[in-house]
Amino acid sequence: MKVAVAFTVLSALVQTGFAKCIPSPTPDYSVAPSSDYSAVPSSDYSAVPSSDYSVAPSSDYSAVPSSDYATEPAPSSSDDVEPASSSNEYTAPALSSDYTTAPVLSSDYTTAPAPSSDYATSSAPETSDVAPETSDTEAETTEPTTTPSGVYQITASQLDAAVPAGKGSGKCTADNSDGCANNEQALVALNNAAQKYGVTERGEVVAMIALMAFESGSWQYNVNEFPGRAGQGTKAMFMYPFIYKYAKALYPDKVQDAWESATDDLTMNNVRAMVLGDDDSFGSAFWYLTTQAPEYHNTGKLKDGDLASFKEYCTSAVGAGWDDDRQKGWEAVNSALSA
Repeated sequence: MKVAVAFTVLSALVQTGFAKCIPSPTPDYSVAPSSDYSAVPSSDYSAVPSSDYSVAPSSDYSAVPSSDYATEPAPSSSDDVEPASSSNEYTAPALSSDYTTAPVLSSDYTTAPAPSSDYATSSAPETSDVAPETSDTEAETTEPTTTPSGVYQITASQLDAAVPAGKGSGKCTADNSDGCANNEQALVALNNAAQKYGVTERGEVVAMIALMAFESGSWQYNVNEFPGRAGQGTKAMFMYPFIYKYAKALYPDKVQDAWESATDDLTMNNVRAMVLGDDDSFGSAFWYLTTQAPEYHNTGKLKDGDLASFKEYCTSAVGAGWDDDRQKGWEAVNSALSA
């Protein structure tokens, strides 16, 4: 009986101790692994990969391509980011911004004629190569062979008396030989001009000679020397707008319309060079009278021997100034051609 009781008690103790021993490994096993597994892997996985993937690629993609795309493609940072570079290539329409700004070139094109201007300048030199020689040659080939009835012609002795500074070699020297003329040259060109433009009135011829002798310094200058104004020239010293009109009238196939509004020295001087031959240069005043101021041609306004008529022509029709030297010049020509 005692043995049975003791066995029963011993069994109960053993079972109770075993039950207490079994749970102890369970807490250690469940806490350590679950704690380490949930804290470390989940923390490392969620923080590092997700953080690196979401921040680095998106940050690099949005910052680099948008600002530097037009210059050069942003390099992919890793194999994992290659999909992003493909999307980068897909967003290449950002180049459309470069394309849409390209038409700014159109402004360069349209200004080419201001490259109209760059365009008149570049084209003009082609004519300058032949300008002076061509004007002389063509004028000579188109000269009338006979003097029309009634056209006023002057003699060598009359011109020497009218413009004494032009006698002999005139004012021409080695330093100013380009464009300078003497009375011998002037006589031929002046009679050609009167013939070409049909000037029959002595008062008109006197006015044209007096005007050009004054403006050119007795045939010394063919272009503006003081202060050296671009585009101004001929013996009448036309300003460029009339130089252009005159050249266009004489050589319509060679003078471009775009040159009318030229403002650069090269173009204006090239156009001027076309009308600096003797016949064209001395003919300039006659052309102006008959085409630009026709109300003074064959109307009696430039009355024979009337100083007031000449003064009105200079100040009103030509827009020139008036002074004693201009008056003395007219008086000398008027007196010489009366003989």
